[in-house]
Amino acid sequence: MKRYFLEHITTYKYSNFVTESSNKIMLYPYNEISQQIVNHSINITGNPKIITHIDSFNNRVGFFTYTKPHIALTINSKAEIIKKKIDLPDDIEDIQKQWELLKNISKNNQYFIFANYDNRKCNSELMKVIKSIKNENSSPFNLVQNLCNYVNKEFKYKKGITNVFTDVDEVWELKSGVCQDFTNILLQIIRLAGIPARYVSGYVHGTGRIRGAFATHAWVEFYIPLFGWLGIDPTNNCIADINHIRLSVGRNYNDCSPVKGIFKGNQTQKMDIKVSLDTKKIINKQNEIRDTGYPVELENEKNSFRKNLQIIQQQQQ
Repeated sequence: MKRYFLEHITTYKYSNFVTESSNKIMLYPYNEISQQIVNHSINITGNPKIITHIDSFNNRVGFFTYTKPHIALTINSKAEIIKKKIDLPDDIEDIQKQWELLKNISKNNQYFIFANYDNRKCNSELMKVIKSIKNENSSPFNLVQNLCNYVNKEFKYKKGITNVFTDVDEVWELKSGVCQDFTNILLQIIRLAGIPARYVSGYVHGTGRIRGAFATHAWVEFYIPLFGWLGIDPTNNCIADINHIRLSVGRNYNDCSPVKGIFKGNQTQKMDIKVSLDTKKIINKQNEIRDTGYPVELENEKNSFRKNLQIIQQQQQ
């Protein structure tokens, strides 16, 4: 068991005053058997009212609108979380039976959306990877572990060459990227292999060789017959267990982006993100700033109240 103290600060800065900033936030860590929330708070500039609901993927989603003119907006999420180790599948069920169950499960509406893969140029090459790794002794659990190992070994962890809009074909050509890219590639491969898989947004704790700390992180959850969903982290080549804090799940990043929204005003914006996840209580700790934002150039118009879509700038590291 581990006790974590989380702080996630998102700051928007604008080139001039803007009004009516409306945001969708997915900053509510899951509260479940292996991840128990002791306390959690979200503080926002101006203290606007947050309205929440549970979406179709069982994520808690918040919405707020700040109507006063402002040149900056800060969203500060703090939580104390207890994590417990998960029980791994025994993987003793008949392998053929497991694959047959997956075929039937994937036709169910509950799992179909996670089994349906994108039509990409690289699919034929990804299928070759699956065929080179899968054999008659490959259970779904074993196959995914080997596919995860393949992605981890064949792709280089490199920042600054991709962004939130980089698709699977581009990542496949680059053979490089950050956790979001590793996750998108593994998602596509697992789905092509006939296994439902979903995108997970959250955080990872660790130092040294652990990639993705001090930022929002991403990994994959895949479905194992007679067991359920299990997380696996291709960036760190490990099962997502006691060091991973889960925020939200979905088909892809767009379903579980931590913060996105719109504002009124013909301005440019920039986003700064600070994330700290520690086993010691955070007291005035200086966190590393993950500046994943970039100016959003908007055309000049006389109507300063035109709504402008904020670019999703939170590439997960």
